Amino acid sequence: MSHNTNKGIKAFKAIYLVGIIFAVMKLIEYLQWTFQLIKKWRLPEEPFFSKVNLNGIDADMPISAYLVFGILYIVVFGFIFLGLYQLNNTTKLISENIIFQKEVGSAFKKAGRSFLAFAFGTLIIDISVLLWAQTSNRVIDLLSTELIVFLILGYLMLFLADIFKEGITLQEENELTI
Repeated sequence: MSHNTNKGIKAFKAIYLVGIIFAVMKLIEYLQWTFQLIKKWRLPEEPFFSKVNLNGIDADMPISAYLVFGILYIVVFGFIFLGLYQLNNTTKLISENIIFQKEVGSAFKKAGRSFLAFAFGTLIIDISVLLWAQTSNRVIDLLSTELIVFLILGYLMLFLADIFKEGITLQEENELTI
């Protein structure tokens, strides 16, 4: 394996660790809010973590609805960890010189699907909160940088999975002609 590839893998691992740390911190924040809601059975001081802005709105949403939306958000947030785990698997395989193998393409595809599940899952939850609370927010207001980044990342991973699949096919054809 070349020296530049090792640098790239080391850089990815550093970014991966930072991503995990930020995701864990965000998850802890979501869990704390949800546990406060359960413990006191009233809304915590901190705003709900949906992208729907419910501050200053007389949204007559029951506590149980907040709890359901909060738990759904936490579950969907778990897809970030699945995606990062799959990306880490690809790095391990590539560092072991396992490049044009089905496992690499499969890991990229799983990562892409996980990131898309997070992006579309949070969008669906936010639209549901918007409809439930009957606010004047527009759906376009829900398009955050986070959503767009995970959509791009998800589709990029699916694109890479297709490239690796094509690479496997070319490698197999090349081995047959020798």
